[in-house]
Amino acid sequence: MGVPIIVNDKVIGAVSIQSYKQHAYNENSLRLLQTLSANMGVAIQNARLFEAEQERVAELQIINSIQQGLAAELDFQAIVDLVGDKLREVFHTPDLGIRWYDEKANLVYFLYEYEHGVRLNIPPQPPNPGGTFDLFLKNRQPIVANTTELAARTGGITLAGTDMSKSIISVPIITSDRLIGSLQIENFERENAFGESELRLLTTIAASLGTALENARLFDETQRLLKITEERNAELAIINSVQAALAAELNIQGIYDAVGDKIREIFHNTDMNIRIQDPQTNMTHYPYMYEKGERVFLEPQPYRVQGFTHHVLSTRETVVINDNLLEEEKKYGSFTIPGTESEKSVIFVPLVTRRSGARVDQPCQYGRTCLQ
Repeated sequence: MGVPIIVNDKVIGAVSIQSYKQHAYNENSLRLLQTLSANMGVAIQNARLFEAEQERVAELQIINSIQQGLAAELDFQAIVDLVGDKLREVFHTPDLGIRWYDEKANLVYFLYEYEHGVRLNIPPQPPNPGGTFDLFLKNRQPIVANTTELAARTGGITLAGTDMSKSIISVPIITSDRLIGSLQIENFERENAFGESELRLLTTIAASLGTALENARLFDETQRLLKITEERNAELAIINSVQAALAAELNIQGIYDAVGDKIREIFHNTDMNIRIQDPQTNMTHYPYMYEKGERVFLEPQPYRVQGFTHHVLSTRETVVINDNLLEEEKKYGSFTIPGTESEKSVIFVPLVTRRSGARVDQPCQYGRTCLQ
């Protein structure tokens, strides 16, 4: 004898009993089994509702803990790491990725990428044509692919150095109606690993993450602009102080000394010199020179058509060398001035003037200068 188990007018199973005797069951047996079946249906429904409620409570706890962490963080990468670490813990998964999409550059950045429990360092790359980001841009819908074949059909690809998963959920991260990234979990062991609860939780977290990341990005951008402004203000203050010193000087040597002293103060640098090339005598003068914190006085030297000074004066290009100075000296045909020592880093900047009525790009008839 068998009777259906019915819940909300839907058959969810059956109860059956058997006997090795003929005519073992009567109407009373049938009525009893039907009653037990109905009670079982109610119990199963209540158990399912309770289980769903418990899952929802657990999800809300997870969401609250993540949101509390997000509220405490303003650093962009720290937010990504916090969410990634929490989700890997919640889902007991070694495979999770958080990706950022730069719309202007059309590049995907792999901010947080774990596979088989190992963090990967994947360089940014354009979205794969027909891939998940292409689908997100078109319909903004999550992708649930619980088979390898379905993953391939929904834009899934295997990145270089990674394996193909058997189950995957990829959820778009959207803020202000813009796609800014994706949140993705994978399972490399089995198909049909993910269901509605995983999708619901990831979707909720993606929404919170989108807002937090956008706020962090705007904060970083504000800080960057503020830093640029502060640096620019500092530069203007330096320029003003140098110009004030120049305005107080009419003596040419006083001008050299004022500029040289100010530059050494700004850069906390003990080595600095100003060189003047006199085209009439073809001599290079050194009106201001410091080495190892000591003032050095050099006699004028014949101008040499080689070396850093010649390159700067002839091309008006700034030269910056921070390493391999000996090799660069050979390249430019440079040399160490007698009475001085060779450095390990140098900057050469041309000092350009113009005579009245001359174009800026015309050489000055009174000579050229070089500042090191």
